[in-house]
Amino acid sequence: EVLAALERHVAALVGGEACTLTPKQLEADPADWAPATRELLASAPERVVARRVHEDGRTAGLGTSRCADADVLVVPLGIAGRHLGVLTVRPDTERSPTRAEIATLEALAEQAALARERTLLAEQGSRARAEAEAERLRSSLLSSLSHDFRTPLATIEGAASGLLEEDGALPPDGRRELAAGILEESRRMTRLVANLLNMVRVETGALAVQKSWQPLEEVVGVALLRLEEQLARHPVEVDLPPNLPLVPVDELLVEQVFINLLENAARYTPPRTPVAVRAWESDSAVWVEVADGGPGIPVEAAELVFRKFYRGAKAKNDDGNEAVPGSGLGLTIAQGIVSAHGGRMWVESRPGGGAAFRFTLPLSGPAVPAPPAEPEPRPA
Repeated sequence: EVLAALERHVAALVGGEACTLTPKQLEADPADWAPATRELLASAPERVVARRVHEDGRTAGLGTSRCADADVLVVPLGIAGRHLGVLTVRPDTERSPTRAEIATLEALAEQAALARERTLLAEQGSRARAEAEAERLRSSLLSSLSHDFRTPLATIEGAASGLLEEDGALPPDGRRELAAGILEESRRMTRLVANLLNMVRVETGALAVQKSWQPLEEVVGVALLRLEEQLARHPVEVDLPPNLPLVPVDELLVEQVFINLLENAARYTPPRTPVAVRAWESDSAVWVEVADGGPGIPVEAAELVFRKFYRGAKAKNDDGNEAVPGSGLGLTIAQGIVSAHGGRMWVESRPGGGAAFRFTLPLSGPAVPAPPAEPEPRPA
């Protein structure tokens, strides 16, 4: 954009043609140049002048003492010893440009070079910030993995060694309890891995959404069934109107959204805190709410909760210990899945206390398949 603006202003100033060439273009085959550039530097001597000016950083060509027989004037684009390309000019008049005109063109080229330098520095700074953010995320991910996998692995290892060492001495109830602990922690690790994989898909834009028209109550029912143990101490109220339309969703992905929201409610609210799931149709979309009666979310954290690895204060269990910690990815993934469906997700504070996570699912999707035609009766 900087170089294009320079070309427009210079062409208007000299009443002729102007083009810029970057170092990469100067090294490329002229056949790959834009047609206007090839026309302006049609002969080999003119192209030689352009490369020479880029190398030594001194103006040459028409109106100068260097390569004065050239049909074009070539001005360097550079600042502080950095060569950023050249500006090539061909006036419409047969008169050679004066010293004052050449000085004006050099000043314009210098200003453009300064602007170009600033854009290059901004790009380098942006890349450096992106690399630093990637490194921070890698560190956070490793920290999250080491923290979140340590507890279930230790539980599984302890239960498995107990079963092996006390095989004959353990009563059936004790063996069943250890086996149940292994199963529960294995499922927890499976959810952690699934969240990590989904996070990668969200971040890379590789989250493939396969929409089909589904009843929302089935998706909610499957999510509640999978979280039966986590929600055992929380009364759950489901309010889905009977006239709620089918929604075009990827049922597995939206099921993950409900799992993450419900699991989040169970983790961050005290036992016996009610959880409610509601849905209604409005503005060509289905609106969904997963609400709880817990401590709620501060206003300043309403946006932070959707950031990767953000964790709030955990609720306390009956024994006074913190509830099972999470990876800080559930809400980020849920928001990414809803966005991939064309909806949006946000959180609001409830008037009576607690938090209400809401999201929308647009009612625009694939065409509903027509019902199969009735077979024609056979003639008697």
